[in-house]
Amino acid sequence: MVQEVTTTGPRRVAYEKPIPFVGTALRQFTQRVSLAQAAEEVYRKYPNERYVGTFLGSQKSLVIRDPELIKSILLTDFMYFHKRAVLLQETVTDPLARNLFSVDGDLWKLLRQRLTPAFSTGKLKAMFPLIVERAVKVQDLADEAAKIGATVDVKDLMARYTTDFIGACGFGIDMESLEDENSLFRKLGEG
Repeated sequence: MVQEVTTTGPRRVAYEKPIPFVGTALRQFTQRVSLAQAAEEVYRKYPNERYVGTFLGSQKSLVIRDPELIKSILLTDFMYFHKRAVLLQETVTDPLARNLFSVDGDLWKLLRQRLTPAFSTGKLKAMFPLIVERAVKVQDLADEAAKIGATVDVKDLMARYTTDFIGACGFGIDMESLEDENSLFRKLGEG
Protein backbone atom coordinates (compact mmCIF):
# COMPACT_ATOMS: atom_id res chain seq x y z
CA MET A 1 0.00 0.00 0.00
CA VAL A 2 1.26 3.46 -0.92
CA GLN A 3 1.67 5.96 1.88
CA GLU A 4 -0.14 9.20 1.07
CA VAL A 5 1.71 12.38 1.91
CA THR A 6 0.00 15.73 1.73
CA THR A 7 2.23 18.50 0.46
CA THR A 8 1.89 22.10 -0.62
CA GLY A 9 3.51 23.14 -3.87
CA PRO A 10 5.21 26.44 -4.79
CA ARG A 11 1.83 27.96 -5.72
CA ARG A 12 0.32 26.83 -2.41
CA VAL A 13 -1.74 24.06 -4.00
CA ALA A 14 -2.34 21.12 -1.68
CA TYR A 15 -1.59 17.78 -3.32
CA GLU A 16 -0.58 14.24 -2.53
CA LYS A 17 2.94 13.21 -3.40
CA PRO A 18 2.83 11.41 -6.77
CA ILE A 19 4.34 8.01 -7.52
CA PRO A 20 6.57 7.82 -10.63
CA PHE A 21 4.69 6.85 -13.82
CA VAL A 22 1.21 6.71 -12.22
CA GLY A 23 1.08 9.93 -10.21
CA THR A 24 -1.72 9.78 -7.65
CA ALA A 25 -3.81 7.45 -9.81
CA LEU A 26 -2.47 4.02 -8.82
CA ARG A 27 -5.89 2.78 -7.69
CA GLN A 28 -7.43 4.03 -10.93
CA PHE A 29 -4.82 2.26 -13.05
CA THR A 30 -5.40 -0.98 -11.11
CA GLN A 31 -9.17 -0.46 -11.52
CA ARG A 32 -9.91 -0.41 -7.81
CA VAL A 33 -11.74 2.93 -8.08
CA SER A 34 -13.22 4.91 -10.94
CA LEU A 35 -12.11 8.40 -11.92
CA ALA A 36 -15.25 9.81 -10.29
CA GLN A 37 -14.64 7.89 -7.04
CA ALA A 38 -11.03 9.08 -6.90
CA ALA A 39 -12.10 12.70 -7.44
CA GLU A 40 -14.72 12.36 -4.70
CA GLU A 41 -12.13 10.93 -2.29
CA VAL A 42 -9.76 13.83 -2.96
CA TYR A 43 -12.65 16.27 -2.63
CA ARG A 44 -13.65 14.90 0.78
CA LYS A 45 -10.08 14.49 2.07
CA TYR A 46 -9.33 18.23 1.82
CA PRO A 47 -12.39 20.00 3.29
CA ASN A 48 -10.57 23.29 3.93
CA GLU A 49 -8.97 23.70 0.49
CA ARG A 50 -10.45 25.66 -2.42
CA TYR A 51 -8.71 23.32 -4.89
CA VAL A 52 -6.48 20.26 -4.73
CA GLY A 53 -3.82 19.05 -7.15
CA THR A 54 -3.74 15.52 -8.54
CA PHE A 55 -1.53 13.70 -11.01
CA LEU A 56 -2.55 11.31 -13.76
CA GLY A 57 0.85 9.94 -14.62
CA SER A 58 2.93 13.08 -14.92
CA GLN A 59 0.03 15.27 -16.02
CA LYS A 60 -1.15 17.76 -13.40
CA SER A 61 -4.81 18.51 -12.80
CA LEU A 62 -6.99 20.28 -10.25
CA VAL A 63 -10.05 19.21 -8.31
CA ILE A 64 -11.98 22.42 -7.68
CA ARG A 65 -13.87 22.45 -4.35
CA ASP A 66 -15.00 26.05 -3.89
CA PRO A 67 -18.48 26.72 -5.35
CA GLU A 68 -17.66 30.38 -6.05
CA LEU A 69 -14.49 29.37 -7.90
CA ILE A 70 -16.45 26.77 -9.89
CA LYS A 71 -19.02 29.43 -10.79
CA SER A 72 -16.27 31.81 -11.88
CA ILE A 73 -14.63 29.14 -14.04
CA LEU A 74 -17.88 28.05 -15.68
CA LEU A 75 -19.35 31.52 -16.26
CA THR A 76 -16.59 34.04 -16.81
CA ASP A 77 -13.23 32.29 -17.10
CA PHE A 78 -14.26 29.24 -19.13
CA MET A 79 -12.04 30.26 -22.06
CA TYR A 80 -8.99 29.47 -19.90
CA PHE A 81 -10.26 26.07 -18.70
CA HIS A 82 -11.40 24.29 -21.84
CA LYS A 83 -8.65 21.66 -21.83
CA ARG A 84 -9.96 18.88 -19.60
CA ALA A 85 -7.69 15.89 -20.34
CA VAL A 86 -10.36 13.81 -22.07
CA LEU A 87 -8.27 11.48 -24.17
CA LEU A 88 -9.82 11.50 -27.64
CA GLN A 89 -7.89 11.42 -30.85
CA GLU A 90 -7.94 14.67 -32.81
CA THR A 91 -9.02 12.75 -35.89
CA VAL A 92 -12.18 11.21 -34.38
CA THR A 93 -15.02 11.69 -36.83
CA ASP A 94 -17.77 9.96 -34.85
CA PRO A 95 -20.40 12.70 -34.35
CA LEU A 96 -21.43 11.29 -30.97
CA ALA A 97 -17.85 11.58 -29.72
CA ARG A 98 -17.63 15.21 -30.82
CA ASN A 99 -19.66 16.66 -27.96
CA LEU A 100 -19.15 19.29 -25.29
CA PHE A 101 -17.89 16.72 -22.76
CA SER A 102 -15.23 15.12 -24.93
CA VAL A 103 -13.76 17.88 -27.10
CA ASP A 104 -11.55 20.78 -26.14
CA GLY A 105 -9.84 23.76 -27.70
CA ASP A 106 -11.59 25.86 -30.30
CA LEU A 107 -14.25 23.23 -31.02
CA TRP A 108 -15.19 23.17 -27.32
CA LYS A 109 -15.47 26.97 -27.29
CA LEU A 110 -17.67 26.91 -30.40
CA LEU A 111 -19.99 24.19 -29.04
CA ARG A 112 -20.32 25.91 -25.68
CA GLN A 113 -21.09 29.21 -27.39
CA ARG A 114 -23.84 27.56 -29.43
CA LEU A 115 -25.37 25.59 -26.54
CA THR A 116 -25.34 28.27 -23.84
CA PRO A 117 -28.48 30.10 -25.06
CA ALA A 118 -30.48 26.85 -24.96
CA PHE A 119 -29.89 26.55 -21.21
CA SER A 120 -30.71 30.02 -19.99
CA THR A 121 -32.45 30.36 -16.62
CA GLY A 122 -35.81 31.08 -18.24
CA LYS A 123 -35.60 28.10 -20.57
CA LEU A 124 -34.57 25.75 -17.77
CA LYS A 125 -37.49 26.98 -15.65
CA ALA A 126 -39.83 26.31 -18.56
CA MET A 127 -38.43 22.77 -19.03
CA PHE A 128 -38.65 21.80 -15.38
CA PRO A 129 -42.42 21.07 -15.24
CA LEU A 130 -42.12 18.91 -18.37
CA ILE A 131 -39.32 16.88 -16.82
CA VAL A 132 -41.16 16.52 -13.50
CA GLU A 133 -44.37 15.43 -15.26
CA ARG A 134 -42.50 12.60 -16.98
CA ALA A 135 -40.64 11.68 -13.78
CA VAL A 136 -44.01 11.28 -12.03
CA LYS A 137 -45.09 8.92 -14.84
CA VAL A 138 -41.92 6.86 -14.32
CA GLN A 139 -42.61 6.71 -10.58
CA ASP A 140 -46.20 5.60 -11.23
CA LEU A 141 -45.03 2.86 -13.61
CA ALA A 142 -42.50 1.63 -11.02
CA ASP A 143 -45.16 1.67 -8.29
CA GLU A 144 -47.57 -0.31 -10.46
CA ALA A 145 -44.89 -2.90 -11.20
CA ALA A 146 -44.04 -3.18 -7.49
CA LYS A 147 -47.72 -3.73 -6.56
CA ILE A 148 -48.03 -6.74 -8.85
CA GLY A 149 -44.51 -7.99 -8.14
CA ALA A 150 -43.36 -7.60 -11.75
CA THR A 151 -39.76 -7.05 -12.70
CA VAL A 152 -38.89 -3.83 -14.48
CA ASP A 153 -36.30 -3.41 -17.19
CA VAL A 154 -34.81 -0.21 -15.76
CA LYS A 155 -32.64 0.44 -18.81
CA ASP A 156 -35.68 0.35 -21.10
CA LEU A 157 -37.79 2.42 -18.68
CA MET A 158 -35.14 5.13 -18.42
CA ALA A 159 -34.64 5.12 -22.20
CA ARG A 160 -38.39 5.68 -22.64
CA TYR A 161 -38.27 8.46 -20.00
CA THR A 162 -35.34 10.10 -21.78
CA THR A 163 -37.13 9.86 -25.12
CA ASP A 164 -40.21 11.51 -23.61
CA PHE A 165 -38.50 14.42 -21.89
CA ILE A 166 -36.13 15.16 -24.79
CA GLY A 167 -39.11 15.14 -27.13
CA ALA A 168 -41.05 17.46 -24.83
CA CYS A 169 -38.21 19.85 -23.96
CA GLY A 170 -36.31 19.83 -27.22
CA PHE A 171 -39.06 19.49 -29.79
CA GLY A 172 -42.35 20.22 -28.03
CA ILE A 173 -43.71 16.79 -28.97
CA ASP A 174 -45.36 14.28 -26.63
CA MET A 175 -43.56 11.10 -27.64
CA GLU A 176 -45.79 8.87 -25.45
CA SER A 177 -42.93 6.41 -24.92
CA LEU A 178 -43.83 5.89 -21.28
CA GLU A 179 -47.46 5.06 -22.03
CA ASP A 180 -46.74 2.84 -25.03
CA GLU A 181 -43.74 0.49 -24.91
CA ASN A 182 -44.00 0.13 -28.68
CA SER A 183 -44.05 3.86 -29.39
CA LEU A 184 -42.87 4.76 -32.88
CA PHE A 185 -40.37 7.28 -31.49
CA ARG A 186 -38.87 4.70 -29.13
CA LYS A 187 -38.48 2.22 -31.98
CA LEU A 188 -36.78 4.91 -34.08
CA GLY A 189 -34.45 5.65 -31.16
CA GLU A 190 -33.45 2.01 -30.83
CA GLY A 191 -32.53 1.46 -34.34
